[in-house]
Amino acid sequence: MPAVPLPFYADAAALEPFGAAPEILGELLAVSLTGIIFYTPIYDRAGEIDDFTFVYLNPTAQRMMQMPERPTLTHNQQWPHSRQQGTFAFHIDAFESGEPRELNINYQLDGYDNYYRLAARRSGQGLLVSFTDTADQPRSPVEIALRESQAAEKAARADAEAQRQRFYEVLMQLPASVATHHGPALVYELANARYQQLFPSRQILGLPIREALPELHGQGIIEKLNHVYQTGQAYYDLEQETWVDFSGSGQLEQRYFNVFFQALRDAQGNVDGLLNFTYDVTEQVRARQQVQQLNQELEARVQERTEQLQVTNQALNDRNDQLRRTNVDLDNFIYTASHDLKAPISNIEGLLYLLEEELPAELAASESLEPILTRMHGAVERFKRTIGHLTDVTKLQKEHAPAPTALNLAAVVEEVRQDLLPVIEQVGARLWVEVAAAPPILFSEKNLRSVVYNLLSNALKYHAPDRTPHIDVRAHVRTGYTVLEVHDNGLGIEAAHQAKLFTMFQRFYTHVEGSGIGLYMVKRMVENAGGRIEVHSQLGAGTTFFVFLPQAATR
Repeated sequence: MPAVPLPFYADAAALEPFGAAPEILGELLAVSLTGIIFYTPIYDRAGEIDDFTFVYLNPTAQRMMQMPERPTLTHNQQWPHSRQQGTFAFHIDAFESGEPRELNINYQLDGYDNYYRLAARRSGQGLLVSFTDTADQPRSPVEIALRESQAAEKAARADAEAQRQRFYEVLMQLPASVATHHGPALVYELANARYQQLFPSRQILGLPIREALPELHGQGIIEKLNHVYQTGQAYYDLEQETWVDFSGSGQLEQRYFNVFFQALRDAQGNVDGLLNFTYDVTEQVRARQQVQQLNQELEARVQERTEQLQVTNQALNDRNDQLRRTNVDLDNFIYTASHDLKAPISNIEGLLYLLEEELPAELAASESLEPILTRMHGAVERFKRTIGHLTDVTKLQKEHAPAPTALNLAAVVEEVRQDLLPVIEQVGARLWVEVAAAPPILFSEKNLRSVVYNLLSNALKYHAPDRTPHIDVRAHVRTGYTVLEVHDNGLGIEAAHQAKLFTMFQRFYTHVEGSGIGLYMVKRMVENAGGRIEVHSQLGAGTTFFVFLPQAATR
Protein backbone atom coordinates (compact mmCIF):
# COMPACT_ATOMS: atom_id res chain seq x y z
CA MET A 1 0.00 0.00 0.00
CA PRO A 2 1.57 3.35 -1.00
CA ALA A 3 2.34 5.84 1.72
CA VAL A 4 -0.02 8.83 2.17
CA PRO A 5 2.04 11.99 1.61
CA LEU A 6 2.01 14.93 4.01
CA PRO A 7 2.47 18.18 2.10
CA PHE A 8 4.24 19.94 4.95
CA TYR A 9 6.96 17.25 5.23
CA ALA A 10 9.12 19.29 2.91
CA ASP A 11 9.69 21.46 5.96
CA ALA A 12 12.14 19.56 8.15
CA ALA A 13 11.17 21.55 11.23
CA ALA A 14 7.55 20.65 10.70
CA LEU A 15 8.45 17.00 10.18
CA GLU A 16 10.40 16.71 13.42
CA PRO A 17 7.39 16.33 15.80
CA PHE A 18 6.14 13.25 13.99
CA GLY A 19 9.12 10.98 14.58
CA ALA A 20 10.79 8.64 12.19
CA ALA A 21 7.76 6.98 10.58
CA PRO A 22 6.07 9.64 8.42
CA GLU A 23 4.49 7.10 6.06
CA ILE A 24 2.61 5.35 8.87
CA LEU A 25 1.66 8.69 10.44
CA GLY A 26 0.34 9.95 7.11
CA GLU A 27 -1.86 6.89 6.70
CA LEU A 28 -3.09 7.23 10.30
CA LEU A 29 -4.02 10.91 9.79
CA ALA A 30 -5.79 10.04 6.53
CA VAL A 31 -8.08 7.43 8.12
CA SER A 32 -8.55 9.18 11.47
CA LEU A 33 -12.16 9.86 12.46
CA THR A 34 -10.90 12.81 14.49
CA GLY A 35 -10.02 16.18 12.99
CA ILE A 36 -6.34 17.07 13.35
CA ILE A 37 -4.88 20.59 12.91
CA PHE A 38 -1.22 21.54 13.14
CA TYR A 39 -0.56 25.25 13.86
CA THR A 40 2.49 27.45 14.26
CA PRO A 41 2.22 30.66 16.31
CA ILE A 42 2.36 34.21 14.98
CA TYR A 43 4.04 36.72 17.30
CA ASP A 44 3.48 40.46 17.63
CA ARG A 45 6.27 43.02 18.11
CA ALA A 46 6.22 42.52 21.86
CA GLY A 47 6.87 38.81 21.43
CA GLU A 48 3.34 37.80 22.43
CA ILE A 49 1.33 35.23 20.46
CA ASP A 50 -1.09 37.22 18.32
CA ASP A 51 -2.49 34.44 16.09
CA PHE A 52 -1.81 30.95 14.67
CA THR A 53 -0.99 29.89 11.10
CA PHE A 54 -2.55 26.74 9.67
CA VAL A 55 0.20 24.30 8.62
CA TYR A 56 -1.87 21.20 8.00
CA LEU A 57 -5.46 19.83 8.26
CA ASN A 58 -6.06 16.09 7.94
CA PRO A 59 -8.92 14.94 5.63
CA THR A 60 -11.43 14.68 8.49
CA ALA A 61 -10.68 18.26 9.61
CA GLN A 62 -10.94 19.43 6.01
CA ARG A 63 -14.36 17.82 5.65
CA MET A 64 -15.75 19.02 8.99
CA MET A 65 -14.43 22.58 8.60
CA GLN A 66 -15.03 22.84 4.83
CA MET A 67 -11.43 24.08 4.50
CA PRO A 68 -8.42 23.09 2.33
CA GLU A 69 -5.46 21.06 3.57
CA ARG A 70 -3.43 24.21 4.22
CA PRO A 71 -5.72 27.23 4.58
CA THR A 72 -4.42 30.68 3.73
CA LEU A 73 -6.42 32.31 6.53
CA THR A 74 -5.10 32.46 10.08
CA HIS A 75 -6.91 31.01 13.10
CA ASN A 76 -8.46 34.36 14.15
CA GLN A 77 -9.39 35.25 10.59
CA GLN A 78 -11.32 31.98 10.31
CA TRP A 79 -12.94 32.38 13.75
CA PRO A 80 -13.12 36.14 14.55
CA HIS A 81 -15.04 35.45 17.79
CA SER A 82 -12.48 32.95 19.05
CA ARG A 83 -10.98 35.51 21.43
CA GLN A 84 -14.24 36.33 23.20
CA GLN A 85 -15.34 32.68 23.28
CA GLY A 86 -12.09 31.61 24.98
CA THR A 87 -10.88 29.13 22.36
CA PHE A 88 -7.95 31.33 21.31
CA ALA A 89 -6.79 31.59 24.93
CA PHE A 90 -7.07 27.80 25.17
CA HIS A 91 -4.67 27.40 22.21
CA ILE A 92 -2.17 29.86 23.69
CA ASP A 93 -2.26 28.13 27.07
CA ALA A 94 -1.64 24.70 25.50
CA PHE A 95 1.30 26.02 23.48
CA GLU A 96 2.98 28.07 26.20
CA SER A 97 2.48 25.57 29.03
CA GLY A 98 3.64 22.57 27.00
CA GLU A 99 1.02 20.55 28.91
CA PRO A 100 -1.93 18.71 27.32
CA ARG A 101 -5.14 20.71 27.47
CA GLU A 102 -8.79 19.79 26.80
CA LEU A 103 -11.82 22.00 26.13
CA ASN A 104 -15.52 21.33 25.55
CA ILE A 105 -17.39 24.22 23.94
CA ASN A 106 -20.70 24.93 22.19
CA TYR A 107 -19.52 27.31 19.44
CA GLN A 108 -22.44 29.21 17.86
CA LEU A 109 -20.67 32.03 16.05
CA ASP A 110 -18.85 32.69 12.75
CA GLY A 111 -21.21 30.40 10.84
CA TYR A 112 -20.75 27.43 13.21
CA ASP A 113 -23.38 25.94 15.49
CA ASN A 114 -22.03 22.75 17.01
CA TYR A 115 -20.60 21.24 20.18
CA TYR A 116 -16.86 20.64 19.96
CA ARG A 117 -14.39 18.64 22.08
CA LEU A 118 -10.79 19.79 21.70
CA ALA A 119 -7.45 18.35 22.86
CA ALA A 120 -4.25 20.35 22.27
CA ARG A 121 -0.56 19.86 22.96
CA ARG A 122 2.62 21.61 21.92
CA SER A 123 4.88 19.70 19.53
CA GLY A 124 8.22 21.37 18.87
CA GLN A 125 7.55 24.82 17.47
CA GLY A 126 3.98 23.97 16.59
CA LEU A 127 0.66 23.08 18.22
CA LEU A 128 -1.28 19.88 17.53
CA VAL A 129 -5.06 20.10 18.02
CA SER A 130 -7.37 17.10 17.86
CA PHE A 131 -11.11 17.77 17.83
CA THR A 132 -14.50 16.14 17.34
CA ASP A 133 -17.66 17.78 16.07
CA THR A 134 -21.05 16.52 17.22
CA ALA A 135 -22.49 17.44 13.84
CA ASP A 136 -20.26 14.63 12.50
CA GLN A 137 -21.87 12.03 14.80
CA PRO A 138 -25.12 11.45 16.71
CA ARG A 139 -25.72 14.16 19.31
CA SER A 140 -25.46 13.19 22.96
CA PRO A 141 -28.51 13.47 25.26
CA VAL A 142 -26.78 16.34 27.06
CA GLU A 143 -26.29 18.31 23.84
CA ILE A 144 -29.83 17.55 22.67
CA ALA A 145 -31.19 18.81 25.98
CA LEU A 146 -28.97 21.90 25.79
CA ARG A 147 -30.10 22.73 22.25
CA GLU A 148 -33.75 22.19 23.17
CA SER A 149 -33.27 24.51 26.13
CA GLN A 150 -31.65 27.12 23.91
CA ALA A 151 -34.43 26.83 21.34
CA ALA A 152 -37.06 27.20 24.06
CA GLU A 153 -35.26 30.24 25.47
CA LYS A 154 -35.04 31.80 22.00
CA ALA A 155 -38.74 31.16 21.37
CA ALA A 156 -39.61 32.64 24.76
CA ARG A 157 -37.58 35.75 24.01
CA ALA A 158 -39.27 36.08 20.61
CA ASP A 159 -42.70 35.67 22.21
CA ALA A 160 -41.88 38.23 24.88
CA GLU A 161 -40.71 40.67 22.23
CA ALA A 162 -43.87 40.10 20.19
CA GLN A 163 -46.01 40.72 23.27
CA ARG A 164 -44.00 43.86 24.05
CA GLN A 165 -44.54 45.08 20.48
CA ARG A 166 -48.29 44.40 20.67
CA PHE A 167 -48.47 46.23 24.00
CA TYR A 168 -46.55 49.16 22.47
CA GLU A 169 -48.89 49.33 19.46
CA VAL A 170 -51.98 49.28 21.70
CA LEU A 171 -50.61 52.11 23.85
CA MET A 172 -49.75 54.21 20.81
CA GLN A 173 -53.22 53.78 19.27
CA LEU A 174 -55.36 54.37 22.37
CA PRO A 175 -57.61 57.47 22.18
CA ALA A 176 -56.17 58.62 25.50
CA SER A 177 -52.91 60.08 26.79
CA VAL A 178 -50.51 57.27 27.76
CA ALA A 179 -46.93 57.36 29.02
CA THR A 180 -44.58 54.98 30.83
CA HIS A 181 -41.96 55.85 33.43
CA HIS A 182 -38.85 53.87 34.37
CA GLY A 183 -36.95 53.62 37.61
CA PRO A 184 -37.46 55.38 40.97
CA ALA A 185 -36.85 58.76 39.31
CA LEU A 186 -39.88 58.05 37.07
CA VAL A 187 -38.05 58.83 33.84
CA TYR A 188 -40.29 59.20 30.79
CA GLU A 189 -39.61 56.11 28.67
CA LEU A 190 -42.58 56.24 26.26
CA ALA A 191 -45.31 58.74 25.41
CA ASN A 192 -47.96 58.23 22.76
CA ALA A 193 -48.97 61.01 20.39
CA ARG A 194 -51.90 62.18 22.52
CA TYR A 195 -49.73 62.48 25.61
CA GLN A 196 -47.02 64.41 23.75
CA GLN A 197 -49.70 66.73 22.33
CA LEU A 198 -50.42 67.92 25.88
CA PHE A 199 -46.93 69.46 25.89
CA PRO A 200 -46.21 70.43 22.26
CA SER A 201 -43.28 72.70 23.16
CA ARG A 202 -41.50 70.25 25.49
CA GLN A 203 -39.17 67.30 25.04
CA ILE A 204 -40.12 64.99 27.91
CA LEU A 205 -38.71 61.60 26.86
CA GLY A 206 -35.63 60.61 28.81
CA LEU A 207 -36.34 63.10 31.62
CA PRO A 208 -37.55 62.41 35.19
CA ILE A 209 -41.08 63.70 35.71
CA ARG A 210 -39.88 66.23 38.30
CA GLU A 211 -37.57 67.74 35.69
CA ALA A 212 -39.94 67.43 32.73
CA LEU A 213 -42.95 68.94 34.60
CA PRO A 214 -41.56 70.92 37.55
CA GLU A 215 -44.88 72.76 38.03
CA LEU A 216 -46.42 69.52 39.37
CA HIS A 217 -44.49 70.06 42.60
CA GLY A 218 -46.87 70.67 45.49
CA GLN A 219 -49.97 69.31 43.69
CA GLY A 220 -49.69 65.80 45.16
CA ILE A 221 -49.48 64.08 41.79
CA ILE A 222 -45.81 63.09 41.93
CA GLU A 223 -46.36 61.83 45.48
CA LYS A 224 -49.14 59.55 44.23
CA LEU A 225 -46.90 58.22 41.45
CA ASN A 226 -44.14 57.53 43.97
CA HIS A 227 -46.59 55.70 46.22
CA VAL A 228 -47.61 53.41 43.35
CA TYR A 229 -43.95 52.75 42.52
CA GLN A 230 -43.05 51.98 46.14
CA THR A 231 -46.09 49.82 47.02
CA GLY A 232 -47.06 48.33 43.65
CA GLN A 233 -50.70 49.29 44.35
CA ALA A 234 -52.58 50.84 41.41
CA TYR A 235 -54.14 54.29 41.77
CA TYR A 236 -57.28 55.58 40.04
CA ASP A 237 -58.86 59.00 40.34
CA LEU A 238 -61.70 60.78 38.58
CA GLU A 239 -61.46 64.41 37.50
CA GLN A 240 -58.07 65.07 39.09
CA GLU A 241 -57.41 68.81 39.02
CA THR A 242 -54.04 69.64 37.44
CA TRP A 243 -52.26 72.96 36.87
CA VAL A 244 -49.59 72.76 34.16
CA ASP A 245 -48.02 75.08 31.58
CA PHE A 246 -49.53 73.20 28.63
CA SER A 247 -48.95 75.95 26.07
CA GLY A 248 -45.32 76.68 26.97
CA SER A 249 -46.17 80.33 27.65
CA GLY A 250 -45.18 80.23 31.31
CA GLN A 251 -48.81 80.48 32.46
CA LEU A 252 -50.32 77.57 34.35
CA GLU A 253 -53.60 76.24 32.95
CA GLN A 254 -56.24 74.34 34.91
CA ARG A 255 -57.39 71.01 33.48
CA TYR A 256 -59.12 67.91 34.79
CA PHE A 257 -58.10 64.31 34.06
CA ASN A 258 -59.32 60.83 34.82
CA VAL A 259 -56.06 59.12 35.78
CA PHE A 260 -54.87 55.54 36.25
CA PHE A 261 -51.37 54.77 37.55
CA GLN A 262 -50.28 51.11 37.31
CA ALA A 263 -47.00 49.57 38.47
CA LEU A 264 -44.89 47.79 35.82
CA ARG A 265 -42.72 44.85 36.91
CA ASP A 266 -39.59 43.15 35.62
CA ALA A 267 -39.13 39.42 35.02
CA GLN A 268 -38.49 38.86 38.74
CA GLY A 269 -41.72 40.59 39.72
CA ASN A 270 -40.04 43.73 41.06
CA VAL A 271 -41.56 47.13 40.28
CA ASP A 272 -39.31 48.93 37.81
CA GLY A 273 -41.67 51.41 36.20
CA LEU A 274 -45.18 52.87 35.92
CA LEU A 275 -47.98 53.12 33.37
CA ASN A 276 -49.47 56.63 33.33
CA PHE A 277 -52.94 56.59 31.69
CA THR A 278 -54.83 59.88 31.58
CA TYR A 279 -57.96 61.11 29.83
CA ASP A 280 -58.78 64.80 29.54
CA VAL A 281 -62.30 65.44 30.89
CA THR A 282 -61.96 69.21 31.29
CA GLU A 283 -64.88 70.04 29.00
CA GLN A 284 -67.21 67.63 30.77
CA VAL A 285 -66.23 68.96 34.21
CA ARG A 286 -66.75 72.56 33.17
CA ALA A 287 -70.11 71.76 31.60
CA ARG A 288 -71.19 70.10 34.85
CA GLN A 289 -69.89 73.06 36.84
CA GLN A 290 -72.03 75.36 34.72
CA VAL A 291 -75.05 73.19 35.44
CA GLN A 292 -74.25 73.27 39.15
CA GLN A 293 -73.94 77.04 39.02
CA LEU A 294 -77.33 77.27 37.32
CA ASN A 295 -78.77 75.02 40.01
CA GLN A 296 -77.39 77.31 42.70
CA GLU A 297 -78.78 80.33 40.94
CA LEU A 298 -82.14 78.59 40.65
CA GLU A 299 -82.14 77.69 44.33
CA ALA A 300 -81.39 81.31 45.16
CA ARG A 301 -84.27 82.45 42.98
CA VAL A 302 -86.62 79.92 44.56
CA GLN A 303 -85.58 81.09 48.01
CA GLU A 304 -86.17 84.69 47.02
CA ARG A 305 -89.66 83.94 45.74
CA THR A 306 -90.52 81.83 48.76
CA GLU A 307 -89.75 84.78 51.06
CA GLN A 308 -92.21 87.06 49.21
CA LEU A 309 -95.24 86.01 51.38
CA GLN A 310 -97.13 89.53 51.41
CA VAL A 311 -97.92 88.94 47.57
CA THR A 312 -101.43 88.01 46.45
CA ASN A 313 -102.51 84.42 45.69
CA GLN A 314 -102.75 85.21 42.00
CA ALA A 315 -99.25 86.65 41.99
CA LEU A 316 -98.05 83.60 43.91
CA ASN A 317 -99.74 81.28 41.41
CA ASP A 318 -98.22 83.22 38.53
CA ARG A 319 -94.79 82.98 40.06
CA ASN A 320 -95.29 79.28 40.74
CA ASP A 321 -96.17 78.79 37.10
CA GLN A 322 -93.06 80.71 36.14
CA LEU A 323 -90.98 78.54 38.49
CA ARG A 324 -92.36 75.35 36.94
CA ARG A 325 -91.45 76.63 33.50
CA THR A 326 -87.97 77.45 34.75
CA ASN A 327 -87.66 73.94 36.14
CA VAL A 328 -88.67 72.46 32.80
CA ASP A 329 -86.12 74.64 31.02
CA LEU A 330 -83.47 73.60 33.48
CA ASP A 331 -84.27 69.92 33.03
CA ASN A 332 -83.98 70.34 29.30
CA PHE A 333 -80.67 72.12 29.71
CA ILE A 334 -79.32 69.41 32.02
CA TYR A 335 -80.34 66.68 29.55
CA THR A 336 -78.72 68.56 26.68
CA ALA A 337 -75.54 69.26 28.60
CA SER A 338 -75.29 65.63 29.78
CA HIS A 339 -76.17 63.78 26.59
CA ASP A 340 -75.39 66.03 23.64
CA LEU A 341 -71.68 66.87 23.72
CA LYS A 342 -71.75 67.34 19.98
CA ALA A 343 -73.53 70.69 20.22
CA PRO A 344 -70.60 72.76 21.63
CA ILE A 345 -68.14 71.48 19.06
CA SER A 346 -70.66 72.06 16.26
CA ASN A 347 -71.01 75.67 17.42
CA ILE A 348 -67.25 76.08 17.44
CA GLU A 349 -67.09 74.64 13.94
CA GLY A 350 -69.75 77.01 12.72
CA LEU A 351 -68.01 80.01 14.24
CA LEU A 352 -64.77 78.88 12.64
CA TYR A 353 -66.37 78.77 9.19
CA LEU A 354 -68.00 82.15 9.83
CA LEU A 355 -64.62 83.57 10.83
CA GLU A 356 -63.08 82.30 7.60
CA GLU A 357 -65.88 83.91 5.58
CA GLU A 358 -65.36 87.26 7.31
CA LEU A 359 -61.58 87.26 7.00
CA PRO A 360 -60.05 88.73 3.84
CA ALA A 361 -58.85 85.94 1.55
CA GLU A 362 -55.24 87.11 1.61
CA LEU A 363 -55.25 87.23 5.44
CA ALA A 364 -56.80 83.77 5.78
CA ALA A 365 -54.16 82.35 3.43
CA SER A 366 -51.24 84.10 5.13
CA GLU A 367 -48.36 82.10 6.54
CA SER A 368 -49.17 83.21 10.08
CA LEU A 369 -52.93 82.56 10.08
CA GLU A 370 -53.54 79.72 7.63
CA PRO A 371 -51.74 77.02 9.75
CA ILE A 372 -53.72 78.13 12.82
CA LEU A 373 -57.03 77.80 10.99
CA THR A 374 -55.96 74.40 9.64
CA ARG A 375 -55.06 73.16 13.12
CA MET A 376 -58.37 74.46 14.49
CA HIS A 377 -60.27 72.58 11.79
CA GLY A 378 -58.21 69.46 12.50
CA ALA A 379 -58.91 69.70 16.23
CA VAL A 380 -62.65 70.07 15.61
CA GLU A 381 -62.70 67.11 13.23
CA ARG A 382 -60.72 64.91 15.62
CA PHE A 383 -63.09 65.77 18.48
CA LYS A 384 -66.14 64.99 16.34
CA ARG A 385 -64.64 61.73 15.12
CA THR A 386 -63.68 60.69 18.64
CA ILE A 387 -67.21 61.25 19.94
CA GLY A 388 -68.71 59.39 16.98
CA HIS A 389 -66.23 56.53 17.15
CA LEU A 390 -66.55 55.98 20.87
CA THR A 391 -70.33 56.12 20.62
CA ASP A 392 -70.35 53.48 17.86
CA VAL A 393 -67.92 51.24 19.68
CA THR A 394 -69.85 51.56 22.96
CA LYS A 395 -73.04 50.50 21.22
CA LEU A 396 -71.29 47.53 19.67
CA GLN A 397 -69.67 46.49 22.97
CA LYS A 398 -73.07 46.44 24.67
CA GLU A 399 -74.62 44.50 21.79
CA HIS A 400 -73.22 41.09 22.77
CA ALA A 401 -76.08 38.95 21.48
CA PRO A 402 -78.56 40.76 19.22
CA ALA A 403 -81.57 38.63 18.37
CA PRO A 404 -80.69 36.55 15.27
CA THR A 405 -83.32 35.62 12.70
CA ALA A 406 -83.36 33.59 9.50
CA LEU A 407 -82.55 36.12 6.76
CA ASN A 408 -82.60 36.06 2.98
CA LEU A 409 -79.11 37.16 1.92
CA ALA A 410 -80.24 38.16 -1.57
CA ALA A 411 -82.89 40.51 -0.15
CA VAL A 412 -80.38 42.22 2.15
CA VAL A 413 -77.84 42.65 -0.67
CA GLU A 414 -80.51 44.12 -2.95
CA GLU A 415 -81.62 46.54 -0.24
CA VAL A 416 -78.03 47.76 0.20
CA ARG A 417 -77.59 47.97 -3.60
CA GLN A 418 -80.59 50.27 -3.83
CA ASP A 419 -79.19 52.48 -1.05
CA LEU A 420 -75.81 52.73 -2.81
CA LEU A 421 -77.24 53.15 -6.32
CA PRO A 422 -76.40 56.90 -6.53
CA VAL A 423 -72.76 56.17 -5.63
CA ILE A 424 -72.64 53.24 -8.07
CA GLU A 425 -73.86 55.47 -10.87
CA GLN A 426 -71.56 58.33 -9.83
CA VAL A 427 -68.37 56.26 -10.11
CA GLY A 428 -69.64 54.22 -13.09
CA ALA A 429 -69.20 50.92 -11.24
CA ARG A 430 -70.32 47.55 -12.63
CA LEU A 431 -71.93 45.45 -9.88
CA TRP A 432 -72.52 41.73 -10.40
CA VAL A 433 -74.59 39.93 -7.75
CA GLU A 434 -74.98 36.15 -7.59
CA VAL A 435 -76.35 35.19 -4.16
CA ALA A 436 -79.91 34.10 -4.93
CA ALA A 437 -79.21 30.42 -4.27
CA ALA A 438 -77.73 31.02 -0.82
CA PRO A 439 -79.62 29.34 2.09
CA PRO A 440 -81.09 31.46 4.93
CA ILE A 441 -78.58 33.21 7.20
CA LEU A 442 -78.88 33.16 11.02
CA PHE A 443 -77.97 36.74 11.87
CA SER A 444 -79.24 40.01 13.26
CA GLU A 445 -80.97 41.80 10.39
CA LYS A 446 -79.54 45.19 11.32
CA ASN A 447 -76.03 43.79 11.68
CA LEU A 448 -76.10 41.80 8.44
CA ARG A 449 -77.17 44.91 6.56
CA SER A 450 -74.32 46.83 8.21
CA VAL A 451 -71.79 44.14 7.18
CA VAL A 452 -72.91 44.16 3.54
CA TYR A 453 -73.14 47.95 3.42
CA ASN A 454 -69.61 48.43 4.79
CA LEU A 455 -68.05 45.98 2.32
CA LEU A 456 -69.85 47.35 -0.75
CA SER A 457 -69.34 51.00 0.18
CA ASN A 458 -65.62 50.36 0.76
CA ALA A 459 -65.31 48.68 -2.64
CA LEU A 460 -66.85 51.80 -4.23
CA LYS A 461 -64.93 54.26 -2.07
CA TYR A 462 -61.48 52.76 -2.73
CA HIS A 463 -61.86 52.15 -6.47
CA ALA A 464 -58.90 52.71 -8.79
CA PRO A 465 -59.31 56.04 -10.63
CA ASP A 466 -57.73 54.74 -13.84
CA ARG A 467 -60.15 51.88 -14.55
CA THR A 468 -63.86 51.07 -14.42
CA PRO A 469 -64.77 49.66 -10.98
CA HIS A 470 -65.92 46.02 -11.11
CA ILE A 471 -67.55 44.57 -7.99
CA ASP A 472 -68.68 40.91 -7.78
CA VAL A 473 -70.87 39.72 -4.90
CA ARG A 474 -71.20 35.94 -4.67
CA ALA A 475 -72.05 33.28 -2.12
CA HIS A 476 -71.21 29.60 -1.72
CA VAL A 477 -71.89 27.03 0.97
CA ARG A 478 -69.37 25.55 3.39
CA THR A 479 -70.15 23.15 6.24
CA GLY A 480 -72.26 25.17 8.67
CA TYR A 481 -71.62 28.48 6.84
CA THR A 482 -72.67 30.51 3.86
CA VAL A 483 -69.58 32.35 2.60
CA LEU A 484 -70.28 35.82 1.25
CA GLU A 485 -67.56 36.93 -1.20
CA VAL A 486 -67.09 40.57 -2.20
CA HIS A 487 -64.48 41.04 -4.95
CA ASP A 488 -63.28 44.36 -6.37
CA ASN A 489 -60.56 45.59 -8.74
CA GLY A 490 -59.75 48.65 -6.65
CA LEU A 491 -56.62 50.05 -5.04
CA GLY A 492 -55.81 46.97 -2.98
CA ILE A 493 -53.87 46.80 0.28
CA GLU A 494 -50.17 46.18 0.90
CA ALA A 495 -49.41 42.78 2.41
CA ALA A 496 -47.68 44.43 5.37
CA HIS A 497 -50.88 46.33 6.25
CA GLN A 498 -53.37 43.45 5.96
CA ALA A 499 -52.73 42.18 9.49
CA LYS A 500 -53.92 45.57 10.85
CA LEU A 501 -56.89 45.92 8.50
CA PHE A 502 -59.50 45.09 11.15
CA THR A 503 -57.83 47.13 13.90
CA MET A 504 -59.68 50.09 15.36
CA PHE A 505 -58.81 53.52 13.86
CA GLN A 506 -56.62 52.03 11.09
CA ARG A 507 -56.70 53.80 7.72
CA PHE A 508 -54.37 53.19 4.77
CA TYR A 509 -55.78 55.74 2.30
CA THR A 510 -56.56 59.34 3.25
CA HIS A 511 -57.84 60.74 -0.04
CA VAL A 512 -61.43 59.78 0.86
CA GLU A 513 -63.49 60.24 4.01
CA GLY A 514 -63.36 57.45 6.55
CA SER A 515 -63.21 56.73 10.27
CA GLY A 516 -61.03 53.64 10.38
CA ILE A 517 -63.65 51.84 12.44
CA GLY A 518 -66.02 50.26 9.87
CA LEU A 519 -64.09 47.01 9.30
CA TYR A 520 -63.38 46.71 13.03
CA MET A 521 -67.15 46.76 13.67
CA VAL A 522 -67.79 44.34 10.78
CA LYS A 523 -65.35 41.85 12.28
CA ARG A 524 -66.87 42.19 15.76
CA MET A 525 -70.43 41.72 14.46
CA VAL A 526 -69.46 38.65 12.42
CA GLU A 527 -67.47 37.07 15.25
CA ASN A 528 -70.16 37.83 17.85
CA ALA A 529 -72.57 35.88 15.64
CA GLY A 530 -70.22 32.87 15.49
CA GLY A 531 -68.68 33.58 12.08
CA ARG A 532 -65.36 34.93 10.82
CA ILE A 533 -64.01 37.19 8.09
CA GLU A 534 -60.91 36.82 5.89
CA VAL A 535 -59.30 39.08 3.31
CA HIS A 536 -57.07 38.52 0.29
CA SER A 537 -55.65 41.62 -1.37
CA GLN A 538 -52.95 42.72 -3.80
CA LEU A 539 -51.80 46.31 -4.00
CA GLY A 540 -52.92 47.86 -7.27
CA ALA A 541 -55.02 44.82 -8.27
CA GLY A 542 -57.96 44.64 -5.88
CA THR A 543 -59.37 43.04 -2.72
CA THR A 544 -61.60 40.09 -1.85
CA PHE A 545 -63.42 39.69 1.47
CA PHE A 546 -64.72 36.26 2.58
CA VAL A 547 -67.40 36.49 5.28
CA PHE A 548 -68.35 33.16 6.91
CA LEU A 549 -71.99 33.62 8.01
CA PRO A 550 -73.78 31.02 10.20
CA GLN A 551 -76.59 29.20 8.40
CA ALA A 552 -80.09 29.02 9.80
CA ALA A 553 -81.26 25.54 10.80
CA THR A 554 -83.28 23.80 8.08
CA ARG A 555 -86.07 21.26 8.65
